[in-house]
Amino acid sequence: MGSTSRVGSSSYDYSFKVLLIGDSAVGKSSLLLSFISNSNSIHHLSPTIGVDFKIKFFTVGSKRLKLTVWDTVKNFPFTTSVFYLLRTLL
Repeated sequence: MGSTSRVGSSSYDYSFKVLLIGDSAVGKSSLLLSFISNSNSIHHLSPTIGVDFKIKFFTVGSKRLKLTVWDTVKNFPFTTSVFYLLRTLL
């Protein structure tokens, strides 16, 4: 579900958080960058180490939406720590 916030000049009506998780080298980061930058020309990316995230704002109708997408790998050596961190952030 979304949440509502009005913080300073960067206000939004709803906030959505998405977690991408999966095997290494399947294209999660490429998909994320392609979506955030509205581009299909993604160059070679170095592997994600730990966690990365991107934020994008949308306007749908009269509502302003904030989308935060977290990118992580399933095989990260400290998976338990990463999930604990993400659970507290999300």
